[in-house]
Amino acid sequence: MNRLSTYIFSLVLIVSSLSLHAQDADTVEVKKVRISLGFALDYGKILTLPSKFETKAEVAFDITIMSKFQILVEIGYASLTPQDAINNGTYNSAGLYYRAGLTYGGEILPKNFLSFGVLYGLSNFEDSGTVLIKSTIWEDFNSTFERNDLTASWYEILIISEQRIRNNLALGVKFRWRNLTNFTNNYEPEVLAIPGYGRTFNNSIPAVNLYVKFLLPL
Repeated sequence: MNRLSTYIFSLVLIVSSLSLHAQDADTVEVKKVRISLGFALDYGKILTLPSKFETKAEVAFDITIMSKFQILVEIGYASLTPQDAINNGTYNSAGLYYRAGLTYGGEILPKNFLSFGVLYGLSNFEDSGTVLIKSTIWEDFNSTFERNDLTASWYEILIISEQRIRNNLALGVKFRWRNLTNFTNNYEPEVLAIPGYGRTFNNSIPAVNLYVKFLLPL
């Protein structure tokens, strides 16, 4: 009888211990992965709308995880008419472009964030132009050209500085260094500007963007 009582008492202790352990496990908080969605508008490009030489518009979408990792997608349109592109002529390049990539960073000061990343860019565009050579001896020479279905790609090293001015609103600046990787400029005359990339006088060029971003925490 004593052995039976001892066995029952031991069994009760074991069951009680397991029950308490299960309760402790149930009360452990599961940390949620913080995710936010962002929509950004490049207001620097809006300022170019009244310009005769270029028209640009660009928006960006991002998914930020744990305030550190970001998936970034940018979509834009540009019509570029550089004044000094062709002597005695005109030039225009216009089309859509896309960029996508990853960034990593964090909060360096209260409500101030700094991140670094790499983007891949792709542009589908067309260009056209005119050339006029006047002569006092011969007839004036006037020529036009138009090229469609042009493509170019590049990658960018990206630095983003962003300040949260409200819980769902931020202002920021993007510093870029672009490197043209897939475009053979063997046209005559040469392609002088690529929407989303810029002038083609160099395969590596810097760029800066100013933006306002709206945030939606999930």
